[in-house]
Amino acid sequence: MDPGRRRLALRRAGPRVPRRGDSDGGRPAASKGGLMTVNPDWILLVVAILATLALAAIAITAQRHSSPRSTAAMWCRVLAALLLVAVALRPGSADTSRSNEAAGAEIVVIVDRTTSMGATDFNGTSRMSGVTTDLISLAAAMPSARVTVITSDNQARIALPPSTDPAALRTLAETLGWRETVNATGTDIGLAEPLAREMLVKARESRPGAKRYLVYMGDGEQTTSSPPHSFSDLSGLIDGGLVLGYGTSSGGTMPIRPGATEKVTRNGIAAVSRANPQALRTMAGQMGGRFTQRDAASKVTWWENPLQQAADPQPGRNRHWAWWFAAAALACEMADAWLSVRAWRRMRTEVA
Repeated sequence: MDPGRRRLALRRAGPRVPRRGDSDGGRPAASKGGLMTVNPDWILLVVAILATLALAAIAITAQRHSSPRSTAAMWCRVLAALLLVAVALRPGSADTSRSNEAAGAEIVVIVDRTTSMGATDFNGTSRMSGVTTDLISLAAAMPSARVTVITSDNQARIALPPSTDPAALRTLAETLGWRETVNATGTDIGLAEPLAREMLVKARESRPGAKRYLVYMGDGEQTTSSPPHSFSDLSGLIDGGLVLGYGTSSGGTMPIRPGATEKVTRNGIAAVSRANPQALRTMAGQMGGRFTQRDAASKVTWWENPLQQAADPQPGRNRHWAWWFAAAALACEMADAWLSVRAWRRMRTEVA
């Protein structure tokens, strides 16, 4: 359930993920680099941005009447606040430098990120927490598969380009969250079908011998007035389809964002999102797949992943960069303190 009206344009491939492709002749190319991720602390981010703007304004205003040391100290504070903005973004990366030569099946995953996925009727937690658990399960069960993840909220976009690195999938799963209500435009459960079809066609062209599977993860709630895209065109492109449903028909209330206590309201009353498993069963029938209603006590039965070549036993590493920015901010504050003490001592000497 997404009651907001504001649209937020999203590109299909965001700046936080590397672009990659396949070489000519249908032979998969090696993938190099890493998946860049951000998991912002929104409160710290807002405070850091406001502090940066305020300190910059003070520095610009006061530098004409200040000594060089005082001016340098003020700009050290501005730089420290700017570095705290980077800390608040909590940047990191997951190594995706594994060869697609070792890839088994091709899997395209569609994840519903609309506000209703925050409803807390999945064993007392959000529906998205169930998606996170199942994506991590997929990474463990089919580590050599080449997985593409498409997220669907206001628009469909590629959140994870084709990757054979389970660590990249786990990192994405842990940072997905759901669309906040102020940016939401309504739920269309079939919004990602055209992009999924495009990725499956590319997978067939680049690796015609590989098995292709489609996974849909969502609650089935359709709030837009138009009917959803049919998934029947995908039945000829896949060897198997799996639709996973989250939430209950009795429904649950929705926090406005992950970790928030404030609820989504309608006319002053906490709004309730109700899952629609029948819509998901229809989707599964269209693609020729199977539907499974998820709960915290059960596990997903994934497909076998035939692989002629052993997968790389060395998993990708997760790297966290926030500490480097924090260390740089501390160095700026130490420089500020040193310059301020020097300026104070000079002022005392001149007064004496």
